[in-house]
Amino acid sequence: MEIKQLKTFSAVAKAGSFSCAAELLGYAQPTVTMHVKLLEDELKVKLFERLGHHITLTKEGSHLLYYAESILKLSSEALSSFCEKTTETGKITIGANESFSVVRLPLILKQFIQKFPNADVSLKFGSVEEIHEALQQNEIDVAFFLTREVHYADLIIEVLTEEVIAAVVPLEHPLTLKPSVNILDFENQDLIITQENCTYRALIQELLKKMDVHPRSIIGINNIHAIKQLVMSGIGVAILPQISVEHEISNNMLVKIPWSETPPPVFTQIAYHKDKWISPTLLNFLEQARKISKASSDI
Repeated sequence: MEIKQLKTFSAVAKAGSFSCAAELLGYAQPTVTMHVKLLEDELKVKLFERLGHHITLTKEGSHLLYYAESILKLSSEALSSFCEKTTETGKITIGANESFSVVRLPLILKQFIQKFPNADVSLKFGSVEEIHEALQQNEIDVAFFLTREVHYADLIIEVLTEEVIAAVVPLEHPLTLKPSVNILDFENQDLIITQENCTYRALIQELLKKMDVHPRSIIGINNIHAIKQLVMSGIGVAILPQISVEHEISNNMLVKIPWSETPPPVFTQIAYHKDKWISPTLLNFLEQARKISKASSDI
């Protein structure tokens, strides 16, 4: 049983196809088939059920996948450990939901790279659920969420800072005449929020439902910059983390309307798998993220 065979087996299990796994790994398809067959011969079990072009794991295959993922994870950690010790560099893959990627991540990345210029940094964006799955699969090392408090039994999650939520509207919008707003003021408004699978959107929609508020339309966009542009163009209004709209507010491009009551809290959070090996690079990144977040929240 070799590491490359387990890597191939894991790729086939995730891709659900020998041909897709071959493409992902850069192998010829017969090589992928051979690696799986060698495992089956050695273990004397059938790992996949093959029904036409569709394959599924057998019970034995699911059992092996658990061990294969653990072995591959430990192998990756061992290589990273020796790489960091011998070259004084390290690799880190960071996951973030889109809201965070344009809010606090740039400052954290900038200062981390300035302090550790030899670090190899990769980014992966997605929804909270997608990032959670990537943490489970060890595809990313650490993740950031900007939403309500997130709880997963397999993750260690720290709240870095609570974020202020702002209601923002275009210049000369009727709501600018009000001294303050609450969620009831969004009745019959064109509301621009994040995409369907975003937990931040779910929070806003739950609040609308609780207060029986019915916007005239809800426009979902997977990009905060695009949301701000649409609001500035007069297409609708938005409820966003204030840090993401401070530039537009201070430059009179958007108008922030004070809340008459406290909106639901949202937090910037950092997360990593509870079984994750904390490499020197990851440890340094965690320390930088905590330090920078604390400094910015104290301002």
